[in-house]
Amino acid sequence: MDWEDYFPTAIAERGYDYYSKGYVTDLKQTETQITATVTGTQDYCVVIDLANGDFQDGTCECPYANSHPYCKHMAAVLYQATAADKPASQHQVSKAPTDNDNHEQTATKLVERATDRQVRDFLSVVLAHDNHLLKMFRTVIGETNVVTDLPNYLASVDDLFDSNADAGGFIDYGAATDFGDETLTFLNEEVQPLVDQGEYGLVFQILAHLMLKIDHVDMDDSDGETMMIVNASVDLWEAVLTKADADVQQQVFDWLCKQLAKPLNIIEDTLDDLLFTYFKTPAFIDAKLAYTAKRFRAVQKHPDSWNYDWQTEKWLKHYLQMMTAAHMPDKQVIEFCKANLATPQVRLFYSQFCLQHHDEAHAVQLLKDGKTLVTDNRRMLAEFSRQLKDAYQQLGEQQLYRQELWQLLTEYAPADEALFSELKQSYPTKDWPAVREQLLTAIAKNSNVDLKPLYVQEKLLDRLLKAVVAADGLWDLQTYESLLKPHFSNQLLAKYDHEVRKMATATRTRRKYQQLVRILKRMLDYPDGKSIVQTIVHDWQQQYPRRSAMMDELSRLKL
Repeated sequence: MDWEDYFPTAIAERGYDYYSKGYVTDLKQTETQITATVTGTQDYCVVIDLANGDFQDGTCECPYANSHPYCKHMAAVLYQATAADKPASQHQVSKAPTDNDNHEQTATKLVERATDRQVRDFLSVVLAHDNHLLKMFRTVIGETNVVTDLPNYLASVDDLFDSNADAGGFIDYGAATDFGDETLTFLNEEVQPLVDQGEYGLVFQILAHLMLKIDHVDMDDSDGETMMIVNASVDLWEAVLTKADADVQQQVFDWLCKQLAKPLNIIEDTLDDLLFTYFKTPAFIDAKLAYTAKRFRAVQKHPDSWNYDWQTEKWLKHYLQMMTAAHMPDKQVIEFCKANLATPQVRLFYSQFCLQHHDEAHAVQLLKDGKTLVTDNRRMLAEFSRQLKDAYQQLGEQQLYRQELWQLLTEYAPADEALFSELKQSYPTKDWPAVREQLLTAIAKNSNVDLKPLYVQEKLLDRLLKAVVAADGLWDLQTYESLLKPHFSNQLLAKYDHEVRKMATATRTRRKYQQLVRILKRMLDYPDGKSIVQTIVHDWQQQYPRRSAMMDELSRLKL
């Protein structure tokens, strides 16, 4: 498969790095398509289109792919697919030995030939002039000192930011890649060895400094470097929080509480998860109970704040969780809930509390009343409705359960696939088709609702085709192409023809012309596709003869 010429060298190299680290999973390949999941800032779905076994185009869910034709995740999938096509003994993509490989082999041979005295003398000279190697060597031999070493480590963190930022402190897209790589290397080569040596107090101080720097950095991280670093740090935090002694754990706890009381940017959720995932001893649970109550009261003092609702919901949720974890007496729980029933999250919690204590009637009434209190908030309406339908199901109220599901599907969470499936399962097979038609009609009354996933679920391919053809652009066509193509190839090809001609009328850049050619290549994979493409190309040659870039790109088509 010849594909590497399409990718800039830097993107291909990053993709190879992801492939070699095993970040590509769930790879599936057919004659026309490769799909896989690639781990980056999060899990990204990648689709590679093929024609006659050759690379044609690719799509990825990552932010970078929104504004660029190719990304490292696509390259990683292509490297994995290339490896899968080779014999088992050659599954690793072959690469010529790099300079680093040769240097490593040379260094190993030199050390083997050197005497102990020579090695010692050489190390003394090198370590005296390289602070980075000195820190690594001290860690390797187990000689670290928090007081003397901490300033050096913090300076190293600062240097990661300063060396990649411009005069204004901004890290642009090009520098962001180096910054991410250097920071991950720092965590792996300098901080991880400290974890291995049990220097948890020192690791905590380094991570705390890094996290606060990350939270305030001004950077174009289209490839997700920021969250990649945060996620890599989480594993180190876990080691500290599970293995450190009580004094260090208390230091971390106090630091987390202090930071979460301040406005934060991207690290807030991570610090929040650390605080409420760990610290499970009774003393820490009591401390978290008091802390969450304090934070909840503090938020209530600022009802005009732009994030008042979100902060209220967040700290209230944590406080309710801590009440449960602390095994507070039922009387206190009930008193708190009754005093705060105007807050939807409290009402939802209290209804669950009532169900657990077999007070079903009270729970249902709380939820029904709750729906009347949040009529202007569809998200909260859906929350109350979901809990109410579950309560009806628990009580065996089949009719009320179905009614609540119906309302969810037609009003609060239109066309939700899981709810649709749940309602289907509540009906006998023979009754479902009639119910389904009424339901789809009711759901369709919502503006901008997308019924296509439900058509797929129900195998209503005629309706799916009609919706795809009616939709603007090619996104829906390419989303459902593999499902529809075996049955409706002529209709899909006609849709391609219509859309690609419309795109050509407004296209002026070479990149857009390349996109048009990639679409034409997809069309060649259809029966009668070649003749349609030939007609389109001929028409464009007549219509746009002065578009030299367009003519150049069209000449690359193999017709």
